Amino acid sequence: MPLFTTTIYHLMEVDEINATTDGRKLRSEDSKRRIVSAMLELVREGRMAPTAEEVANRAEVGLRTVFRRFKDMESLYAEMSVAINQKVESVIGGSTDGNNWQDNLSKMVDRRLQVYEIIMPYRVAAEALKFQSTILLNRHMDIVRDERQRLRTLLPKELLNDRAMIEGLEAALSFDMWNQLRNDQRLGAEEAGAVVSRIVESLLNTLGS
Repeated sequence: MPLFTTTIYHLMEVDEINATTDGRKLRSEDSKRRIVSAMLELVREGRMAPTAEEVANRAEVGLRTVFRRFKDMESLYAEMSVAINQKVESVIGGSTDGNNWQDNLSKMVDRRLQVYEIIMPYRVAAEALKFQSTILLNRHMDIVRDERQRLRTLLPKELLNDRAMIEGLEAALSFDMWNQLRNDQRLGAEEAGAVVSRIVESLLNTLGS
């Protein structure tokens, strides 16, 4: 066979191999997206630890595909975290250019409670599973650290020296407080928000006392 023809056949074989590889990669990525989406839906509906069968049915993928993914739950948790962040990043990134720190704090409180309401089922599930997953535990620590930092950057320097005030505000604005009000005390979102605002207001009213 002439060298030119042999080269053409070789290039065609390489293209076929690459196309097959790319096709498998695309199918794998599609399956992963379906599985992550299914897990998020099931968790939102109250299934904190969905079974492989439930995920397979919701994602409309084969059970074996789900089992393969479930062998690397850390990767799935990481993908879920990214998807959840995308749901709330526009709320978190809102402006706090108020007239004073009190206005900025009020805006931050409103946004934080909006985020809590959006992510509540996912965060409740993550709280329950965090000691079984390095990804979830590290993510929890990152979130708490970020929430504390966002609060502290809004407060005047003299207030940062009041340890009891800072700790009280952090507790009042924590997800644990929101979860307590919404799920344990069965308050609606508006009622729970009013309670948090009252606690924050009461704490700030002690300034100078």
